[in-house]
Amino acid sequence: MISYVLLGVFLLIALRAPIFVALGAPAVAYLWFKGIPLGLAPQRMIGTVNDAILIAVPMFLLAGRLMNFCGATERIFNLAQAVVGHIRGGLGYVTVLASMLFSAMSGSAAADAVGVGTMTVKAMRERGYDPAFAAGVTLSASTLAPIIPPSIIMIVYGATANVSIGKLFAGGVLPGLLIVSFLMATVAILSAKRGYPRGDAFSIRGALMALKKAALVIFTPVLIIGGIFSGAFTPTEAGVIAVAYVMLLGFFYRTLTLVDLYREMVGAGTAVGALLLVVSVSGLDGWVFAREQLPVWLSGQVTSITTDPTTVLILVLLLVLLLGMFMDATPIILMVVPAVTPLLKTTGLDPIHVGVLFCMLCVIGLITPPVGVALYGVAMVSRLPIERVFWASLPFFVALALAISILVAVPQIVTFLPSLMFDN
Repeated sequence: MISYVLLGVFLLIALRAPIFVALGAPAVAYLWFKGIPLGLAPQRMIGTVNDAILIAVPMFLLAGRLMNFCGATERIFNLAQAVVGHIRGGLGYVTVLASMLFSAMSGSAAADAVGVGTMTVKAMRERGYDPAFAAGVTLSASTLAPIIPPSIIMIVYGATANVSIGKLFAGGVLPGLLIVSFLMATVAILSAKRGYPRGDAFSIRGALMALKKAALVIFTPVLIIGGIFSGAFTPTEAGVIAVAYVMLLGFFYRTLTLVDLYREMVGAGTAVGALLLVVSVSGLDGWVFAREQLPVWLSGQVTSITTDPTTVLILVLLLVLLLGMFMDATPIILMVVPAVTPLLKTTGLDPIHVGVLFCMLCVIGLITPPVGVALYGVAMVSRLPIERVFWASLPFFVALALAISILVAVPQIVTFLPSLMFDN
């Protein structure tokens, strides 16, 4: 019976049905076929979203929207340009650095791609860069958002897998820096090969002025991450504090009015409503999978092939990568994690290592067709065909693949900070 449920999900996705319909309709059909009261459906849906941890999601989403609106992105861009803009292909480095800084405040790949891309693509066009290169580096750099804390995807994963969100945040720091280094190396190679220009000469005074203007902005991740790691507040409370701090920044810079705040809250509420609808429906799917013992069956199938932890991890990540080409990150987490968690525990894999890699592979779907939200966003701001943006991104995809391979082979890169900062 479970095979028909899964077939129904993927068939509806292929038919471009709304994701909550694709996830929910087969589950409701299952209840009807089995003679289970349909009143169970709303009970399971409400129970899924009745989790305090998920409160952090709308808060960080709103904080990211307010950051974009209040001009924080421009201040970050100017700082990055003052620090690395003088190097050959400097605006490529600026894009990666700006994305890293913005990721630590928005937690959203789509917001990062559009927010940073709006300025970087325009700046690179004006200075003679290939527009496709500008779009490619912007798109690939947006993958940092779900890795560098705070991350909305990690919050959803932690709530679903019952894994410490604080440890996931800590585990994402070094992998994020590793990816930054690989992306910058790719920028260096392509810039040297294509002869991209250098920016203005480096100026200590200019860098300090840019730092002064951006200081309050870049203090945002310090406040959030420092507060969580120090135990001053929980990840859920951190979301509320992030919103409050960004609101104060907006009023301080005089770029935010009460009318603007209301409009951004409505926009964030709309986005969160759609997200939580998907989350709630996935809870019903999770119950169906558990009832049909899908996790037990899946564990048996995989362990019959191999019991090697690394091989099991690679198989799970390949599944996530495949699904990411057709589905958004959130439904992937909500569908796959409950099914594979028992298997991962059986093989003795570290849950933080798995969680960080899982989130990384999920976000690859955001930059690949046909679903790629971030891909569409970059194509929109760069005014280029989606196909051209995708092909221009391939060198950076290779860099991402190499970084992920290293993280799979050396789990200590992920687990070092969580083990250092948290008591086991």
